[in-house]
Amino acid sequence: MFKSLRWKLQFFYSALLATVILSSGSIFYYQVWRSTFTEVDRRLEAAALYLDVTLRSFPPPVQQGIEATLMPPPPLRPDGTAPPPPRPRRSKEQFLEELRLPQELNIPGINNPRDQPYFMVMTANDMLLKKEYLPQGYSEEDSLAKKFYPQPTLIMLKNNLREVRMIGPGGTKIIAGKSLEYEIVRMRYIAIQFTLVGIVFLVFGVGVSFAIASRMVRPITQMSATAELLSEKDLGKRLNINQIDSELAGLAEVLNRLFSRLDASFSRQRQFTADASHELRTPLTVIRSASELALSQPRSPAEYQETIEVSLKASERMTNLVNGLLALARLDSSNADFHLRQINLSDLASESVSLLRAIASEKQVSLVSDLHSVQIFGNPESLSRMIDNLITNAILYNKPGGKVFITLKSYDDKAVLEIKDTGVGISEEHLPFIFERFYRVDKARSRLSGGSGLGLAICKGVIEKHNGAITAQSVLGEGTTFQIQLPIWNY
Repeated sequence: MFKSLRWKLQFFYSALLATVILSSGSIFYYQVWRSTFTEVDRRLEAAALYLDVTLRSFPPPVQQGIEATLMPPPPLRPDGTAPPPPRPRRSKEQFLEELRLPQELNIPGINNPRDQPYFMVMTANDMLLKKEYLPQGYSEEDSLAKKFYPQPTLIMLKNNLREVRMIGPGGTKIIAGKSLEYEIVRMRYIAIQFTLVGIVFLVFGVGVSFAIASRMVRPITQMSATAELLSEKDLGKRLNINQIDSELAGLAEVLNRLFSRLDASFSRQRQFTADASHELRTPLTVIRSASELALSQPRSPAEYQETIEVSLKASERMTNLVNGLLALARLDSSNADFHLRQINLSDLASESVSLLRAIASEKQVSLVSDLHSVQIFGNPESLSRMIDNLITNAILYNKPGGKVFITLKSYDDKAVLEIKDTGVGISEEHLPFIFERFYRVDKARSRLSGGSGLGLAICKGVIEKHNGAITAQSVLGEGTTFQIQLPIWNY
């Protein structure tokens, strides 16, 4: 599961969505929480200030918790008449009756008795003037023990009580508070709503992310399905790049090229198997036919000797073919032993020229060499076989009185070996295929000379094993030139 790209994408999208929902929900909840309790504090401060203003309208004695003194009757007028009577004197209780919280403050929770805002006003010497709606279990002594300030000060008490306290006129002590149970329950309800909405969005988002992840891995699934359909007998299927996203188009092109190489490789393998079977069948047929003919009736010693000679030639041809196939198999195998060491390529070329002079003389061909000392890093056995093969071909397909030029020089950090003949040449239509296995320009002539069509393929394999390159140029009727380039050994 954890190795699945789809589930990794699913987990990533789900985790990202959950983070976004949790972060945005937390920020929004914090803003609601802050605004709610900030509004409560603002209204409590307004209530305390309202009580302060109301107390300032009271006579100082009432502020001290005692009755106001009686005013003496006003003196008579100059004309001897009494002035109008003064307004009736208000008692302390009448003044304190006006000391209440205004309804227009509209503090949240005012309609719930448990959350009713409360207040308490004390004199400077802690004598109670008035209190209303104090919550159950409220300790007046503990409340008065706390410090009061000239400006409204917010404090938090036990049991979720929020208070504003200040010093009013004449040293009075003003307390306005409220239980926060209503706000806490409301915030808990909002938190539950946020959680439920977040879960709904998360479930919906997980479903959408699953669809997106499935859509993103669908091209990969299609690639896997196409690769599953490939087999040795059917390698012609390819990925449709036009239906694949641009990010995966590069991978699809790489896979298509890989499928093409596999198709070509299997095609070459099938062709190679068919050609090898055909080449091996010919000498076996010759041996079988000659043997059956010799055994069909009594023969003379000369006829038996001729049969043995024919079988020997056929077996030699088959041996050469098997050796060529074995050489190609070793070159194709990346794990085959291919020991490289420092060698002088001119020594190998000189040795090949010396060994093949006898064959050249028999074919009335002259060998002309111009070899410079060049050090390379290679396998001497395989390189010698490659040089022998190319010089032998130049001799066999040359004209009587022709020449073969073998030159070796260094150029641009490369050893350049050229083998040029003045022979029959190769037509342009055959030139691109001469390094293919079992390919013959003149099949009849190759069979007569004992060729199997593997020589140039082996040469190319040896050169490629040494990280080199081989090219051929030819003009029909004038001759052929093979050029081999090998990296020089730097020491």
